[in-house]
Amino acid sequence: MTLKLQFAAASDTGKARTNNEDSYLLAPELDLAMVADGMGGHKSGEVASALAVKVTRDKYDSMKNTGMKPTPYNEKFSLESNQLGFAVQLANSVIYEAGNSGAENKGMGTTLSAALLNKTRICIAHIGDSRIYLFRAGVMQQLTEDHSLVMEHVKKGLLTKEQAETSPLQNILTRALGAQKTPAVDLLETELEVGDRLLLCTDGLFKAVKEAELQETLKIQPDDQKACETLVTAANANGGPDNVTVVIGSVSKKTFKENLKDMFRKSYA
Repeated sequence: MTLKLQFAAASDTGKARTNNEDSYLLAPELDLAMVADGMGGHKSGEVASALAVKVTRDKYDSMKNTGMKPTPYNEKFSLESNQLGFAVQLANSVIYEAGNSGAENKGMGTTLSAALLNKTRICIAHIGDSRIYLFRAGVMQQLTEDHSLVMEHVKKGLLTKEQAETSPLQNILTRALGAQKTPAVDLLETELEVGDRLLLCTDGLFKAVKEAELQETLKIQPDDQKACETLVTAANANGGPDNVTVVIGSVSKKTFKENLKDMFRKSYA
């Protein structure tokens, strides 16, 4: 069985910010979606997040077309996951160099969470505290791990998850693109099922809207675009303390016609 994953998205500046430093990218031709949350003075946060999604998309596309096997290579994961991870590392190099090339972009950085459909699996490359959730059979599960100081404290038992949600330390990241020459990028893969939905979001969503409400919205709103817009509206209704970006994708089975199209495309590639 071959699956397809179709995405919708919405992004908003929120109520407290004057500019939107979030970026997202939907690349249906690559079965790829990404969200990024930039940081830095002036408008460098916007620059960092935009670079992250564009460089990652373009590099992954070129590696997919050539079948290039990146080095280093993690044998635990598929070629596609390794290519995606390598593309994210290239984006980091570009952002790191840009951040060190002039005073106006000093300290620029960004989170990045990328999800790629590979046959029946989702391949994820992730750094920072944006999130990817899997919604299956009415239950939502966070697939990514926040690279933040509060999450380190939660893992060590110094804070509960509830305390972490209101901690003044919650905006301090332990990892981000542009902060180091070669930061660790998390790779993970998980099997998908027909009917699954993926939610990718920046912290402007989950810091303003409780996970129970995110789950309930996905339960009652089957339309991905409307669900994205509903969640952005909910974040703003709760004060809109940050930029908010939401991407939702639904998993379905490819039709016989779509499979045939794919076969012809591969034959003439």
